[in-house]
Amino acid sequence: MDKEPNSPEKFNSPEKYENEDAEDGSAVGPIFLTLFVLTVIGGLIYLPFYMEQDPMLEILNSGQWWVSNVGEYHPLILHLPIGIVFLTLVMEVCCWFSFGKYRPRTAVALFLAFITGIIACVTGVFDLSVEGWKAEEWDDDMFKHMWVGIGFVGVLGFAFLAKLWGSRSGSRGPVYGTLLIVAGGAMGYGAHFGGLATHGSDPVENTWSGLTENVEIFKQWAGDDDSEGEEPASTGKKLAKDRLAFAEVVYPIMDEKCLYCHSEEAGKSKGGLLMDSYENLLIGGDSLDGDEYRTLVPGDSKQSYMIEVMVLPKDDDMHMPPPKKKQMEEHEIKLLTWWVDNIPNTETLEDKTLEEMGAPPEIVEAAEMLVSPEERQQIEEAAEAAKAKVEQEKVAKREALQNALDTLKQDPAFKTSLNYSSQDSNDLEFTAVSLRGKLDDTTFLKLASVSTYLTSVKLGSASITEETLAAELPKMKNLIKLDLSQTQVGDTALDAVAQLESLEWLNLYGTKVTDAGLMKLKGLGNLQKIYLWQTKATAEGAKALNAELPSVEVIFGVK
Repeated sequence: MDKEPNSPEKFNSPEKYENEDAEDGSAVGPIFLTLFVLTVIGGLIYLPFYMEQDPMLEILNSGQWWVSNVGEYHPLILHLPIGIVFLTLVMEVCCWFSFGKYRPRTAVALFLAFITGIIACVTGVFDLSVEGWKAEEWDDDMFKHMWVGIGFVGVLGFAFLAKLWGSRSGSRGPVYGTLLIVAGGAMGYGAHFGGLATHGSDPVENTWSGLTENVEIFKQWAGDDDSEGEEPASTGKKLAKDRLAFAEVVYPIMDEKCLYCHSEEAGKSKGGLLMDSYENLLIGGDSLDGDEYRTLVPGDSKQSYMIEVMVLPKDDDMHMPPPKKKQMEEHEIKLLTWWVDNIPNTETLEDKTLEEMGAPPEIVEAAEMLVSPEERQQIEEAAEAAKAKVEQEKVAKREALQNALDTLKQDPAFKTSLNYSSQDSNDLEFTAVSLRGKLDDTTFLKLASVSTYLTSVKLGSASITEETLAAELPKMKNLIKLDLSQTQVGDTALDAVAQLESLEWLNLYGTKVTDAGLMKLKGLGNLQKIYLWQTKATAEGAKALNAELPSVEVIFGVK
């Protein structure tokens, strides 16, 4: 007897139901969505570069309220795709662990995450572009955040397409799952950089540092201190003639020039050769044709391969050390050659001083040119001490800066407008994009406590007088980027700008600057780009400035 169309078995088979729906549908919709997704991904990749083109630059510097407002929506919107993707991942993981018994319909959620991700990317790019940054500044945390974010949305789009076409064909291949996991990883990685720029500290690094510190404390508490009972290292310098030939002359040379590829400690034995002991030098390595060769022939440097390869021309394939590594000095080759020629042909080495081996004056003189083990230890200790001192000063400087920053951020005007440029830097960035006309002389003067730390200052549309700028700008000696667009400044303010020797980027859009003022900037050797839309400066003035500063790009906008 035939089963009824609406029998329980029909409703209890979601796989069958879903596949039948997919088979009955037209391919027009999926094809359209595929073209849409691919087009959008391409557009997102091009967007940061398009923002640097003249039409967009003119819009960004137009001062219209919506330009800066678009970027301010980024922190609000970016959490939508994050939440949706996280929920989708949880649902799909439940599906995988249920071996297909639970099959969530996540295509709509993925598409919604893709769309909100697009909006988050667009608002984020606007936010950065208003600040005047460029798409190729790869080493900046915010730009890692931007490009990883764009990559996240791109992978998410491909994951959606894999889900769409997989559901249509009934396929359960690994492509969709792999793309979804990659999207989740990119999401976390990109969000990490965004968090660093927003909050200024790295929770992962802080956690690792805390764990490492606790391990060290535990080791000390448990008595696991390897330094206990060790003899203090001698700091006196030995005379060259009193140094042991192998341990204090030959070995230090090989340690610097050979052992990074030929020692157990480095975990490498290229060519089957270890050079970290006399015995290993005797054993030698394997030649390219498989025959054993003699790396060291005691008493005969001409038959010792280790000496032969050192004196080969540098462009010879067999020359050692390799061309990109630190090369042997002439006095080092002389010492190694003399040592090989003057050691007895025995299986074990009785290490003697240069004097005991009868070293001639020229060999002792060559040994004097080496850094002795005692000197090496002193140099390393001094370097470590200097490094520790620099780090200590950096920490103290950061603490003092943080205190000043905390005080400033109690003022609502600086709560979000003043931040570190990156987590590991003491450089600060200030932007008046959310203050604009509300930023006056009184508020600007409060930045004096951190003026030397400022590397980027955006004062677009601020109500600051030339007198205040003339007094405060010269204090910002490390300033790299300065935006004075749509302020009431003229040539007088450029006297102060001309004192900013580190300045690379200057926006004077909508100001009263003239050709005469431009020439005040001719001493800024690091200046790379200057914007002059809607100013009183002319093409002739720009040409005159370029004659003094050929590397400066002068931008007047679209004519």
